[in-house]
Amino acid sequence: MARVLYVTIPAEGHVNPTLGLVKQLVDNGEEVVYMCSEAYRARLAQTGSQFRAYQLDEQLFRELGFNPTEAKHPLQFTDFMLRGIIELHIPEILRQTENDSFDYLIFDSLFGWGGAILGEKLGIPTICSVTNLAFTEPLSQIVEVFDTGELDVEALYERVTKTAQSIAREYNVTVPAIEDITHQYGQLKVVFTSRDFQPDADKLDDSYIFTGPSITPRLDVPSFPLEQLRSQYEQVVYISMGSILTKDVDFYKLCFEAFRDVPVQFVLSCGKDTNLDSLGDIPPNFIIKPYVPQLEVLQQADAFISHAGMNSTSEALYYGCTACHDSTKLGSTYGCEAGKGVRRRHYFRAKSAYARSFEVRFVASVERIYL
Repeated sequence: MARVLYVTIPAEGHVNPTLGLVKQLVDNGEEVVYMCSEAYRARLAQTGSQFRAYQLDEQLFRELGFNPTEAKHPLQFTDFMLRGIIELHIPEILRQTENDSFDYLIFDSLFGWGGAILGEKLGIPTICSVTNLAFTEPLSQIVEVFDTGELDVEALYERVTKTAQSIAREYNVTVPAIEDITHQYGQLKVVFTSRDFQPDADKLDDSYIFTGPSITPRLDVPSFPLEQLRSQYEQVVYISMGSILTKDVDFYKLCFEAFRDVPVQFVLSCGKDTNLDSLGDIPPNFIIKPYVPQLEVLQQADAFISHAGMNSTSEALYYGCTACHDSTKLGSTYGCEAGKGVRRRHYFRAKSAYARSFEVRFVASVERIYL
């Protein structure tokens, strides 16, 4: 059987969808070597793959200072992909695999051009692992350009160009057009959603394989008091902003203000980097944890206040949990069209506390509403 190299990035939304595929490949007799950061070793143990950790340069990430939720220009994504992923990880991946031979490579879509470089250097076919929605247009036509303020776009373009040229010289490859650096390369692209859920799916050729959501239990999740969910209240609302938007203390406090007097059990996943002391007075109807076993809680929740990430949206749909999204996200738009979503603009900031409380009680009681 084949020997497979699977390379991804250290993010919940990029690792979790791959678990079922990797396990199936191993069960089918494939030998899978999976590369990610050390933090995901225990999670991949359940798949039967061979895990190899690459190092993270925390100082570099601090220097890059990139927050995808605050990006004002598509070139910021390109810059991060070049300096924070391709330039950082490709050398170590090649070093760790120099004495190995593989039959094909599966790489996360955020490697972009880097996946093509890996495939060329290893001399093997490539498959792109797309854990979000597939790109049907260049990133510059998908990502909205906001007021760039003090951002020096000309200097950013020059830096991106020089970094791409440096990488091309290092690996003796051709420099692609700037907009093609973020392209989803690969002879095949595995997209972990339904074609019906994909915007402009008719623009994608047969190299895009839609598997549907990959929802696999995470056996390494910490313990959680599931028995407390309905011990005091009949309804449960789960709040999670994913693994990136976890330091929004103002949003958490807004939730406290809005839902303090609502007779519902709220579960808030605040992320490991949030200082619980900074949250102040936590209402008694809130359970707050740095990490919440999302699949288990969604099976019991009546409503889900979410950042509209692709995986959260798919998991909410799968378990029939009404999701309340930020309407600026694509996942929100298509989750609503699929029939289990309620779009909200800028969370609840434009609503009074009374209206917010009423609406969430309403959302938790009905299948779907249109606003």
